[in-house]
Amino acid sequence: MSKICIVSDSSINISEALAKELDIIVAPLSVIIDEKEYQDQVEMSPQALIDLLEKGTLVTTAQPNLGLLDTMMETLKQADYDHIIVFSLSGHLSGTYQAFVLAANNHELDNITILDTQTLAGPMKDVVIQAAKMVKAGYSVADILKMADTVFSMTRSYLFPHTLDQLKRGGRVSATVATLSSLLKIKPLLILENNGLTIDKFATARTEAKIFDLMIKDIQTDVENGENMKLHVLHCDGIDIAQRLEAELRKHFKDVEIEVASLPAVLAAHAGIKSVALQLSKTL
Repeated sequence: MSKICIVSDSSINISEALAKELDIIVAPLSVIIDEKEYQDQVEMSPQALIDLLEKGTLVTTAQPNLGLLDTMMETLKQADYDHIIVFSLSGHLSGTYQAFVLAANNHELDNITILDTQTLAGPMKDVVIQAAKMVKAGYSVADILKMADTVFSMTRSYLFPHTLDQLKRGGRVSATVATLSSLLKIKPLLILENNGLTIDKFATARTEAKIFDLMIKDIQTDVENGENMKLHVLHCDGIDIAQRLEAELRKHFKDVEIEVASLPAVLAAHAGIKSVALQLSKTL
């Protein structure tokens, strides 16, 4: 049986215990505050991040520390794996994919496959966990990559920020747009489509219920006509909003698997407190 290693970044948002149980190596993204760098989920816990966001602190994120990746690749090389599979969050949203490639090239690893998943969070987490289980069950690299391609061929992600304040602080929207949105009481809905280049504005509405309705109508055809679809509802300290969205989804899609979890730092840091995301993908 081949000795295969599964690697990902912390945007999959899994616990240290689960990563250890499944032998998944996780490269922590960088959380940056006042020009100081912290390792996501290692030096910066989800609750600590929420506390900072509640204070209005400017929080940004970046690719994993290059020194850390360099050490990781050297360790992987010395471990003498038959193959290493790396799942990276979308290269259009982060420099993480290129950082993995650079670190692997620096150590002349020729037994490594680095995938730009072109998504993040829920669908990526599902694939990484399934890949690790397949390794333990004796599946081949080709089998694992085929499974991953099946899921990543159909993903769509919506982001519903509670306000535009954190996006304004991070320079993702202008102060004028954020102020007008607040004054007019307009709620934005952002989208990252499959293979999307960036997160774009999808729609605006005046009520939470209308935002929910917009998302449900947009995914309805894919959910009802597709096979084995799954929905992820993610939130940043907004479990009440997430549960209301889950309830609406269950009214329309009674037989579809729905998982509720926390937003990874890479999204929470930019979207802010009470933000909620909905992700559609194929299940496994």
